[in-house]
Amino acid sequence: MSRFAVSNFDIKQLRTFLAVVEYGGVLAAAYRTGSSLSSVSRDLSALETRLGIELCRRGRSGFALTPQGEDVHSAATQLLSDLHSFEQRIQSTRQTLGGTFSLGVIDNVITNPQAGVVDALSEMHRLFPDMLINVSVHTVSLIDVQVRERKLDFAITGQPEKLEPLIYEPAFVEEQRLYMSRHSPHLEAAHDMVRSSWGSETPTVPYISRAYRTDVFSSFEHKYPLHVAARGSTLESVLASVLAGVGCALLPSHFVERVGSGDLIEIVTPDTPVIAQFHLVYRRDAADKRVISALLTRLRKT
Repeated sequence: MSRFAVSNFDIKQLRTFLAVVEYGGVLAAAYRTGSSLSSVSRDLSALETRLGIELCRRGRSGFALTPQGEDVHSAATQLLSDLHSFEQRIQSTRQTLGGTFSLGVIDNVITNPQAGVVDALSEMHRLFPDMLINVSVHTVSLIDVQVRERKLDFAITGQPEKLEPLIYEPAFVEEQRLYMSRHSPHLEAAHDMVRSSWGSETPTVPYISRAYRTDVFSSFEHKYPLHVAARGSTLESVLASVLAGVGCALLPSHFVERVGSGDLIEIVTPDTPVIAQFHLVYRRDAADKRVISALLTRLRKT
């Protein structure tokens, strides 16, 4: 007996056969699939001839699968499921081996050695050399929305908005410490704030807050007599206010080490360092894409 090999015609006829079984007969299958009765009957008969097997009994007594038909139905279901998975995988591969991938981050994530973004991008370039990788910086309040609206394929944020279509995965943590300019007129007041207990009459210390709010920042700020003297939308803008002597601010340790300003002094408190948790963000329906899987694998190693 010669080996059986599946052709395109076989796939078409198997789909017809599955529809006939699903809808319980030739007439119902024709109606539900928008095909003609003769076309469905022809496909079913051709498949039986091709296989040399009677797949079903149809007539006045109703529709029923033969034992051989049940075996073919089970095998066909598995075959077409595997084919669908193959098609999806190939489509994902075609989309990611070329084309564009957009990664969004918030301010100063890329330079944080704990984030591992640079190493991940290097690995992505190695795996997908023909893919154009766009990296952009976004505000915390909008970055999740950009992923939800498919304007970004992947993001790293410090403040998850918990939007429904998205998956949020804890990534790395960032150490924040309280800094002030050594030339600030408020420096002594900041040290007094830490050294002494305070009450309602204690003078407040000027503080530069970040544009985005997180629970860990808010918790720290409410423990001390601070008043907001300025706000910054980026770490550079917060740093500028600190260096100008406006007040103190929480800044990432890695950021301060990188800028290397000798004009900054740490105000050590019992509650510092403040540890901020960052998250990876991607769409639930994109989790199995090859490029997303590769990026996740690399970032999880950091």
